[in-house]
Amino acid sequence: MKMKNALVFTVISTSTLFSQSGDMLFNKNCAICHATVIGVNEAGGKVTPIYDAPYAKDIINKLKIETKTKEAFITFIKDYINEPNKRKSLYGKKAIKDFGLMPSLKGAMTENESTILAEYLYNDYGKIIKKEEVKKVILSEEEKSLREEVKKNEILFSKYCASCHATAVGVNESGGKVTAFYEAPFVKDVMIKIKDETKTKEAFIDFIKDYINEPNKRKSLYGKKAIKNFGLMPSLKGVMTEDEINGLADYLYTVYGK
Repeated sequence: MKMKNALVFTVISTSTLFSQSGDMLFNKNCAICHATVIGVNEAGGKVTPIYDAPYAKDIINKLKIETKTKEAFITFIKDYINEPNKRKSLYGKKAIKDFGLMPSLKGAMTENESTILAEYLYNDYGKIIKKEEVKKVILSEEEKSLREEVKKNEILFSKYCASCHATAVGVNESGGKVTAFYEAPFVKDVMIKIKDETKTKEAFIDFIKDYINEPNKRKSLYGKKAIKNFGLMPSLKGVMTEDEINGLADYLYTVYGK
């Protein structure tokens, strides 16, 4: 009898821990864009919350309809948060135009954590949070300014970088492993490599600013093979202001250089 009670306790404890972990991962990696109200639209006499990205509950419901099974749902979530691109998006060009392409979370979670998050979204998100799932946040002027700055930099990334460095143009399924193809080295890999080479944030930003204005073989971190495979990156000189380049470089360091 004692053994049975111990087993029941273990199962309940493990289930609770699993749920809490999913909630924690969601709050850390998803909630700020998908479940935090940043304003309201009162047009037509109806109050509609405004988010920084499509609302989490709507995405989950839509994805369940699209994927049909729990297994397919979890596979989609794990794939998309690591390698988001326009082709995979459930919401099409309009949402990407309105919100920008979601930044990759590759490396932000372990394989096990991404599974826990996906399981949580499928099984528990609506059940556990209910009314508490949306928390209206009163932002200070400084926080609003910072959020706007991040949004502007996301748009710059989507406009000038994502089509080559973050949008998969195909996949290689050899060896039983699906590997995405891009038009240029994947953004997260590039940023981590630059961080390793430059050591400081200041040097990182200086390198980005210099390279996107005056790219050449000598400066490339990837050598002749990458240039042969992808070609030399075209110069972006003149397409952004000095402040925009600084903002984009800061964004790349913060979001993708982890």
